[in-house]
Amino acid sequence: MNYKDNKVLYINLSQKEVYQKEITSEDRKDFIGGTGINTKILYESEAMYNDALSEKNILIFGAGPAVGSGLLAGNRCTITAKSPITDLYGDSNVGGRFSTMMRSVGFDNIVVTGKSNTPTYVFINKVGEIQFFDATEIWSLRTDEVTDFIENRHGKHCTVASIGPAGANLVRFSNIIIDKKHAAGRMGMGCVMGSKNLKAIVIEGDNSELLTCNLNKVKRLNNRWIRSIEKSVISTILRFNGTLFLIKEYNENQRIIVKNCKTNHDEEIANIYAEKFKTKYETNRKACNNCTVACSKEYEIKEGKYKGEKGDRLDYGSVISVGSNLGVFDWSGIIHLKILIDHLGLDTIELSGVLALVLECQERGFLSKEVVNGKIYKFGNVEDIEELIYMLVNRKGIGNTLAEGTYRAANILNVSDYIFCIKKSMSGPLSKRRLAWALGYITSTRGGDHLKNFPFTTLSCGYFAQLVSKYIFNVDPQKIVSNPEDKGRIVWWHENYKYIVDAMGLCAFAIQGLPSTGNAYFQDFADIMNAMYEIEMTDEDVFRAAERIYQLQNSFNINCGLKIEDYRWPERKKDADISDEYIEDISINNLLKVQGMLLDYFLYRGLTVEGKPTTKRFLELGLNKYIERANTIQLEDVKLFKERLSTVNLNAKIKMRDKIKRNFLAALIRRKIKKTDQEERNDKVQ
Repeated sequence: MNYKDNKVLYINLSQKEVYQKEITSEDRKDFIGGTGINTKILYESEAMYNDALSEKNILIFGAGPAVGSGLLAGNRCTITAKSPITDLYGDSNVGGRFSTMMRSVGFDNIVVTGKSNTPTYVFINKVGEIQFFDATEIWSLRTDEVTDFIENRHGKHCTVASIGPAGANLVRFSNIIIDKKHAAGRMGMGCVMGSKNLKAIVIEGDNSELLTCNLNKVKRLNNRWIRSIEKSVISTILRFNGTLFLIKEYNENQRIIVKNCKTNHDEEIANIYAEKFKTKYETNRKACNNCTVACSKEYEIKEGKYKGEKGDRLDYGSVISVGSNLGVFDWSGIIHLKILIDHLGLDTIELSGVLALVLECQERGFLSKEVVNGKIYKFGNVEDIEELIYMLVNRKGIGNTLAEGTYRAANILNVSDYIFCIKKSMSGPLSKRRLAWALGYITSTRGGDHLKNFPFTTLSCGYFAQLVSKYIFNVDPQKIVSNPEDKGRIVWWHENYKYIVDAMGLCAFAIQGLPSTGNAYFQDFADIMNAMYEIEMTDEDVFRAAERIYQLQNSFNINCGLKIEDYRWPERKKDADISDEYIEDISINNLLKVQGMLLDYFLYRGLTVEGKPTTKRFLELGLNKYIERANTIQLEDVKLFKERLSTVNLNAKIKMRDKIKRNFLAALIRRKIKKTDQEERNDKVQ
């Protein structure tokens, strides 16, 4: 099969009809694939003019050109729709076999429209033929049970994207689970799927050999990336600890969320550091498709109440969400809850927000006995938390309110002073010591979120981050990490970088170690497009594609009602038990208007001071046909995109002196990490 000829598959659930559309070379060059093509399709639909749970909303699965190519970390799928959480653009990025197998049967994107009259699942066989099956008997099943049912009926070579009972009951923050293990968690894509009476999409495996226009070029690039990833300090850390290493780092630096964000550190969090997990619960390292980093871990509870429960894929975000933010400081309780949440099909971050809200507000006496049916729920009590989860999933009692998500539930319960949402999405407070990331939460097109921006060059003052910043932004990151200077420009570049990573179908976590080695920049991405499709693109062409993706997502949000007032950080209510130092650290709104922050970001995006799209930027990007739909503003003093582009470098061309220092330091640190890991494993054996 030649992936160059892959198409967009449209599935109309109302009529039980399917049809296909070509992906033109122009669309590939303008929007790359994955997130980019998804954005174009969603923008051209009627979704932004209708409720997220109406039949007019559409659900799109998209895989980028790196998926199935054999490239390192080319294994991601983006799922896109109007979000029932934010009422804005929504998407969620997920790993697993689904994206690779989708491409192997001839489709880069799958677009689901309409609504089935009865519960349904869609089956796509290995030659791309589509069948509709009744899903009534499995409608209320958990995601693991659905996958078992599908495999028993169609074979274990199938990949399954399914919703659990949360999606079936239209919990607004329900997710989509791929093959029991991979969660498309954010923005309620599972709720949209449930609103269409769609239980699962199933793809039958295919062993077709990959045909690219220039396979040798792909292999050469891949070999270079693999050699570089082996030398990367960040990749070494991820290999041995996954993202769990962040728990200790963030707690010690007072950047973690605890008990509905009442503080940013806690001594009890030491009980859930990565080394505790590795020595007592981890059973094996595990890699995703085409990835040598292997940051995922298999685990099992060996003793106690939850003995025998096992799974894989624990990340920092999910552990902190169901752990410290709910007051759970033991690994067995966290693992038990995480497995349950995935089986039910819920987003851990939004769930954490709404449950922590109840726990704090009941602790403070804000909720009447009638609201909670006379029950007292407490932080750290796993049984209480589990009971609330089941009530929420089944929409029983207070659970019916909590199923609406943190923002809506707080309004219903009249406790909005105790939520931490940006654009209606649970976010949590962030330290002003990390202003690039803070600004990125605000500007994220899918609501408050940590991965639309991911400013990996300025998250800390570590040498390897400094090295990248030095060559991309021509700055000293030690001087700008904690002050507002230049943040608009820095967030602009990082957002566009992340748009392309998602559009390519690459795993951001796996490749984040490459930039400090001089790899995985915009020129590499241009080379991928040339090798896969024979589309001649420069690094600037790729950066322009990212800008188009942003402009359409932002315009989508403006049409959905996004206003300048929505660009603000949630503020912690100053109760007697909340420290002054903490309040000072997380009070960021007064900095948003400072030179270098939000207005600077708008200038780089070519927007008005209220964040609205301008005709000049749309014309410069070749988005002429969308100008009327975008209601662009005529503003002549908008700086040209080309001029803004001259203020950053698209690729880091690291000089020899810095390469030598980088390699020396990396070797020392990698040796120390490996030694520490071996000592921990020896302790485990003993």
